[in-house]
Amino acid sequence: MTKIWKCTSCGRYTLSSDKCPSCGERVKNPHPPNINLQGKYIDTVVRLRREMRWKQE
Repeated sequence: MTKIWKCTSCGRYTLSSDKCPSCGERVKNPHPPNINLQGKYIDTVVRLRREMRWKQE
């Protein structure tokens, strides 16, 4: 299965997992992590996501 990566500098998407072919900077996984609603840290995750949403508005 092929994964897609996103450059941290220029924001371009690539299939290269080590560095961006355009600018040479590092790449990261653009997808958010999965959330387990039964997990013991769900309260913290929800609080942090709400804080991030309020900062964006």
